[in-house]
Amino acid sequence: MEMPKKFVEMFEKNVFSSLSTIMEDGSPHVVPVWVGIDGKYIITAGGTEHVRHANMKRDPRVALTVSAPGNPYEVYLVRGKVASMSKQGGKEFLDREARRRWGIKEYPFQKRKERYLVQILPEKIIDTSSVIPDGAEIR
Repeated sequence: MEMPKKFVEMFEKNVFSSLSTIMEDGSPHVVPVWVGIDGKYIITAGGTEHVRHANMKRDPRVALTVSAPGNPYEVYLVRGKVASMSKQGGKEFLDREARRRWGIKEYPFQKRKERYLVQILPEKIIDTSSVIPDGAEIR
């Protein structure tokens, strides 16, 4: 699916995102993550020690919320599937986001840990910002 232009442009900001994966018993697991765009994929990274890693290996179905930092009501709901989980690029992604978001050279929580890069292929993207009534004051 082609990602909406407004959605892609939002990634130029430091968006906030939560990733939902499916636990072995079918219950949801939700965690905040940094996300980016790479072509037709939404990308994120993490460690093999994370619960989400095992969940995505077992079941590739995921959901994300992606919101703009200046407006918590400007939210996109994304459903998709993990297209790949690679040992290549995870550390680089986290370092790049740490520089961009925190102004530091390296992501500090990855020493001696294996990192992976996740490519998520969106299947549905819903823009919820249209539910805000015209003239409403965002507080």
